[in-house]
Amino acid sequence: MPSSDAAQPIPRSYQFVLFCVGGAWYLASDTIAGRAARGISSRFGFGSLRGLLAGCFTLFLLVVGLRLLDWIATRDGSLATVAPLPRREGYGTEWGLGTAFGWGLAIAVVLPVMLTGHLVVNYVFNLSTFGALLTGIATLAVATLTQEIVFRGYLFLRLSGAIGPAWATLLLSIVFGFYLMQIPAIGSATPLFAVSILFGVLLFMAYRRTHALWLGWGLNFAYRAVVAILFGLPIAGRAEFSSIIDSDTTGSVRVSGGEFGPDAALLTIPIMLVALIVLYRLTREYAWKYTLPVIVAGGYEVTVAPPAAHTAMERQAAAAPPPLVQILATTPQTRSVEPPPMPFSPPPPPKPE
Repeated sequence: MPSSDAAQPIPRSYQFVLFCVGGAWYLASDTIAGRAARGISSRFGFGSLRGLLAGCFTLFLLVVGLRLLDWIATRDGSLATVAPLPRREGYGTEWGLGTAFGWGLAIAVVLPVMLTGHLVVNYVFNLSTFGALLTGIATLAVATLTQEIVFRGYLFLRLSGAIGPAWATLLLSIVFGFYLMQIPAIGSATPLFAVSILFGVLLFMAYRRTHALWLGWGLNFAYRAVVAILFGLPIAGRAEFSSIIDSDTTGSVRVSGGEFGPDAALLTIPIMLVALIVLYRLTREYAWKYTLPVIVAGGYEVTVAPPAAHTAMERQAAAAPPPLVQILATTPQTRSVEPPPMPFSPPPPPKPE
């Protein structure tokens, strides 16, 4: 019988309550962090670091609050539950693969705008823009990590326990799409919303195929850094990151996305669909290594009696007398060497008559 101190599964309704409380805590953390960053930047003149400070404060409050919530609910509160970033073998390679994939995805999204001649590029480089460039990279790294912890970390774990991983992926992908937009996109609402949902599904696939946030974090960070900082284009309508390239788009909104960036272009939708297939193929080894359930022995020992015919054959073989064994001589029975010939002797003398 199972031991009485074994961990009991958390009821579905309780999982859903934890999901709701965790989501509310994220909104509260974001609000508190924004106000704190605004006050500190105004007090000490750190206006250029306001976004980075807000992101760091949000990440800190989020992790501490979710760990406390999980400890109250389950007496666990481990960091691996809140932010599944295991330092396992090859975790740096996972992050690097995600970064390379996000880089390539950003190039594929911007490439149609470049090939059609609708991308106008202006270079602006000085010490101030270089400092803003580094600040923007750090801000995106913290912001994308926070997004992964919120949508693919603790909240996804609890919602999966409540309604199942498939429905949790679909629901949180839709919520993630609304989160990325956060603005009235006017005529570009449909493509922008569709691309945001597909991008969310892509990140959820990265997590579910590896059971870690390394791949998805690298993908999310690289995609946004390349589009916003390398090409200087808006991300879902946001153009708040500084870059050494000040780009603008012209022509059809279906190709360029207009003022909302390539995420609002119709051509980005099939690109995201192809990216889902490619990522699924790239993560086959990770899925084989990390997602297959471990077979654990359990239950009671069961001894199955052999068939009656098999038992009768064993008894017959045991009752039969052992066969006679003939032991042959081990020494050869023939001469191995012929004797030497007899020496020549003269014939005997004749006998007298």
